Amino acid sequence: MSRHDDVPAAETSLYCNEWGSGDPLIALHPLALESTAFAGVATRLDRLGLRTLALDLPGFGCSPLVEGPLTPAALAEPVIEFVRTLERPPILMGMSLGGRVALEVALREPERVRGLVLVAPYLPWRKRPRLFRMAHHLDPAWGERLPLEHAWPLLKRTTDLLEGIPALEHDWFARACVRVAYYLSCPATRTAFFSAARELALDPSEGPEGVWARLRTIRVPTVVLWAGRDRLIPHAHADAVAELMPDAARLEVACSGHFVNFLHFRCMEHAMALATSRILDAERGREWTSQPVLTPCVAGREASAETAA
Repeated sequence: MSRHDDVPAAETSLYCNEWGSGDPLIALHPLALESTAFAGVATRLDRLGLRTLALDLPGFGCSPLVEGPLTPAALAEPVIEFVRTLERPPILMGMSLGGRVALEVALREPERVRGLVLVAPYLPWRKRPRLFRMAHHLDPAWGERLPLEHAWPLLKRTTDLLEGIPALEHDWFARACVRVAYYLSCPATRTAFFSAARELALDPSEGPEGVWARLRTIRVPTVVLWAGRDRLIPHAHADAVAELMPDAARLEVACSGHFVNFLHFRCMEHAMALATSRILDAERGREWTSQPVLTPCVAGREASAETAA
């Protein structure tokens, strides 16, 4: 990584980690995680000539919690403010919750978005499970009532020990997952988690404000990356998105899960960089295909090479 700087707080209400140099790419994290999760893939994006600006969404990581329900629109608003400070429209990369927020930004201000890379994006289920319907009863204020802040020293020491495991040295998504334990010792972060989870469960799927109908209006170059072992995002979503967005490129990394991938974390990072390169290829006039592409298992290839050696 060429650098790791913080964007001055005066420019935005969101905390930002920055890596690399070149044209901007904004990275938006999954629910409960924060911006450091993108440290690994940022190295690959730097090789593509992109500067990764990874943001902590409101209430997560080091960004302050905002008032009101954390709907996708509410989460997208400060991201839009951040985009307006950039000299050139960025590529937006979002994973899970971050994918839903990136989608909202592109729907609201497409002229400010250069391209979309949606990694296992959360989209509302058309047939809501009972658990989702019960989200109306979830009160985000419960987050303030859990006395986890008293356990912060123990959680922090445990997290430091887990992050020190050699297998996690370069697996930044797994390390971000480990850090969730002590981040959730903060009442504001717990409130943000409950609020964002509630609003995702209640996110309308149909009607004029429904996400599925609005997908047809996306006009920016879009690449959607799905994980073959994802147990959180229904695989049927891939086919539905392909039907509504026939011009979107579609990639799948068969060996990876939602975002915790153990030995296959490099496979997901490689696929995310490959998805981003498709946006750059389109800008250079290279062939754009919406046919599904299976990305390679980098971990398997490395293991085979080590065995052969």
